[in-house]
Amino acid sequence: MQKFLIVLLASMLSLVCATQAGAERVFPQQAKRGDMKAYEYPSMKIGDNIYRLSPGSRIFNEQNLIIMPASLQIQAAPVMYTLDIRGDLSSIWLLSVDEAARYPVSK
Repeated sequence: MQKFLIVLLASMLSLVCATQAGAERVFPQQAKRGDMKAYEYPSMKIGDNIYRLSPGSRIFNEQNLIIMPASLQIQAAPVMYTLDIRGDLSSIWLLSVDEAARYPVSK
């Protein structure tokens, strides 16, 4: 019985991992596309605009994991982002190469 449970658990875990690996991220309808450049914390430069990170802002890496602003070690990156009611950055998603091609920057 114990071996059966271990095999069942391993099968379910591999199925979940395979599903997550092939899952496409879905961004909120109000998300905008831009190119983020290095700037002084707590501000971020996206395109020609400089935005401030909101107190509860979240930054997601290409694997959709939340990362801290201090761990950003990039000079420039394609992103999707949302703004809060005050115009501060609420969420930022760092895009993979495929996602950046799928969501071009609109001029």
